[in-house]
Amino acid sequence: MEEDLKSTETPAASSQNGAPQDRQGLGSPDPKNSIRLSRRRTRAATRPEAPDSPPLGGSRDRARESAASTSERLIPDHIRKRFVQVGHRYYFSDGAHAFTDRGASLVTPSENTEVVKSLIGIAEARGWKEITVSGSERFRKEAWSAASALGLKVRGYRPTEFERAQLARKLARDAAVTPGGVEPSSPTGTGPKADRDHGVRDRPKGPITGRLIDHGVAAYRHDPREPVSYFVKLDTPEGEREIWGIDLKRALKDSLTQPKIGDEIGLRAVRRETVTVQERERDPQGKVVGQKPLAAHRNRWIVERQEFFAGRAAAARTLRDPSIDPKQAAMRHPELVGTYLQMQAAQIAARRFRDPQDQEKFVSRVRSALADAVARGEPLPPVRLKEKAATRVHEASRGEEAPTR
Repeated sequence: MEEDLKSTETPAASSQNGAPQDRQGLGSPDPKNSIRLSRRRTRAATRPEAPDSPPLGGSRDRARESAASTSERLIPDHIRKRFVQVGHRYYFSDGAHAFTDRGASLVTPSENTEVVKSLIGIAEARGWKEITVSGSERFRKEAWSAASALGLKVRGYRPTEFERAQLARKLARDAAVTPGGVEPSSPTGTGPKADRDHGVRDRPKGPITGRLIDHGVAAYRHDPREPVSYFVKLDTPEGEREIWGIDLKRALKDSLTQPKIGDEIGLRAVRRETVTVQERERDPQGKVVGQKPLAAHRNRWIVERQEFFAGRAAAARTLRDPSIDPKQAAMRHPELVGTYLQMQAAQIAARRFRDPQDQEKFVSRVRSALADAVARGEPLPPVRLKEKAATRVHEASRGEEAPTR
């Protein structure tokens, strides 16, 4: 997962579709999200017991009860090792409550994706073919997705057509990539203090691309112990990917193309800002005992539909080519008018250098920097009225017409 720094902001928590998000770990009571075995009443169960039925309590009945009790508390070893067990309660290594095993139900205050997957894994191991989910919308959605991928029937959540199609694509992809049914390893990372994922830290040349599945305000990584942040969830060729960052909310709001759920989009971290945040200090039991200032980085994001980045790449190629006449380039890409005005200013500034080679080198570097900014998708320089008028005068003095938007 991509990770951004922790934030002490507490905006009104809500998911993209308007459903309330649980503000866990921020003073509100823990919600009781649960997964339980669905029980159906059968005809046999509603009939009165026959007079000649043998009394309960025989050796065969005790054996059945013992087997049912063992199955009811079964937890696979690979899941048990992820948590610290105290009785029927399970905790994270820092002491935070992960979930409680109530036998026929599993209850958790968390919406953490890995916790949800663990609970579904327990349900599958216990032979639950049909489950009922309850709690927050995000928890029910994540539980439905994880359970459906394993072939379990789910009550308590009604998926949208898009979510059904998304599940079908995921199953098809998993069947192609992991024919043996081996679950891919879970993402790593311990906190949003800074960008830890190499895909963000090393600034990939291209944007992170995929189909937009969901986005919204939530506790970081859906972990009730973490502060509120913002996430964007994508379906990529490599699988589902969740990107976190406070600035993603603004980036979506200010997006020129206004992406919707189901659109093919791209995300790009265009720069990093150094900020100071307050890091929570916890005791060995996981209780917050104080705060300390911490220097960290916050990403500045661009979120647009994929065709936006394709258009910007084409505009950048045009700008990089000095043989293309600015007027023709502006007719081809009207959005570059302001950028070509900057190029014109750079050419005027280059006259300060006596050596023609230095002039050419200066203009070339400015052209390259501007083209890089265009390709990244950064906001283009606006064309102010004074600049337009000055350009017309300058071009008229040269007998040329200024490019127009």
